[in-house]
Amino acid sequence: MAMNPMQRRARNSFLVGFLAALIIMALVVAFLLFQIKNIKEAKEALEALQKSVLVAATDLKSGESITIDNFQTATVQTTVSNDQIISSMDFEFMENGEPVEKIDEDGNKLQKQMVMKVDVPAGTIVTKDMISEVDDQVTSTQRIQEYNMIVLPSQLVNGDYIDVRISLPSGQDFIVLSKKEVLGTNSTSVWMKLDEEEILTLNNAIVETYTIPGAKLYAVQYVEPGLQEESIPTYTVSSAVLNLINNNPNITEEARENLWSHYSTDFRVNFFDTALEQNAENQGSLVSAGNATEIESIKAAREAFVEGLEGTEDVGYTR
Repeated sequence: MAMNPMQRRARNSFLVGFLAALIIMALVVAFLLFQIKNIKEAKEALEALQKSVLVAATDLKSGESITIDNFQTATVQTTVSNDQIISSMDFEFMENGEPVEKIDEDGNKLQKQMVMKVDVPAGTIVTKDMISEVDDQVTSTQRIQEYNMIVLPSQLVNGDYIDVRISLPSGQDFIVLSKKEVLGTNSTSVWMKLDEEEILTLNNAIVETYTIPGAKLYAVQYVEPGLQEESIPTYTVSSAVLNLINNNPNITEEARENLWSHYSTDFRVNFFDTALEQNAENQGSLVSAGNATEIESIKAAREAFVEGLEGTEDVGYTR
C-alpha cells in the first residue's frame, strides 16, 4: 500500500532524527573514551612519580645539626631522581665503602650527625646538596659550658651559630672562637660545647676583658650558617696560657701546633701585653670585680631555675 506524502515525510524525519541521535551518541561515547584514556594516562604518570622517601619530620633550620631521627618516611610525587634524595645510608658511618656501627664508651650506638645548609619546612624532600657532614664530631674533652659575661645579640636564639670576638679600646677586634652552636641562651647567658683548648682560650680572653678597661667580649651571629664557612680565629692567648695548653694532656697535638702557629710575641706586645702592663696595679681588683659579677649572675639564674623545679625529682636529694 503506497504511503501518502505526509506519512513519507514523517518517516524520513524520524530516520534523520534517529541517525543524528546515533551520530551524536557516538561522538559523546568517543569523547568520553578519549577523556577516560587521558585520565588513565595521567593517573599512570602520577603513580610513576610516586616514591617512598625521607622527608623532614619538623621544620629544620640552616646550620642545625641533624640525624636520621629528624626525618620520616612518606610517599610523595616528585621528579627528583633517587640518587639526589637523602636516604638512611647518608647517616651511616662508612669504612671502605661499607656501613659500620660505632659504639660509645657506655655501649650506646653512635649516630652520624649532619648539618642543614638551608631552611627546610616540615614534610619537604631533602636532597643531598642540602646537607653536609658535621666537622666537629664529639671528642672526649668536649664539655657544655655556660658563660654570662659575653655580650649577646638582642635577637639571639637557640640553634644559632656565633663567633665570639674581643674588641679593644684602640679599635682592634679579634676572633676568639669560631662558629659555635648556641645550645641554649637566655637574657644573659649562653651555653656552648667547647673542647679543652677552646675553654682555656676563652678563659684567657675573659680575664683580659676584665683587665683592659674598655675591652668587650661579644658574640656575632652567622647569616646562613649552613652555607658560610667558619671564620679563622685571630686571637692569641698569653704565653702563660700557651705553655699551660702545651703541657695539658687533654689537648691534641694538632691543636697545640695550631695555637703555636698563630702565636706571635710581637702581636701580644702590640695589642694585649702593653694594655695589660698599663693596668698591672689594678689587675687583681678588676678580675675580682668581674668574677664577682659573673658569680652573682650565675647564682641568681640558678636560684630562679631551681625555684621552677621545686617539687620535682630534678632537684633535691632523692637517693
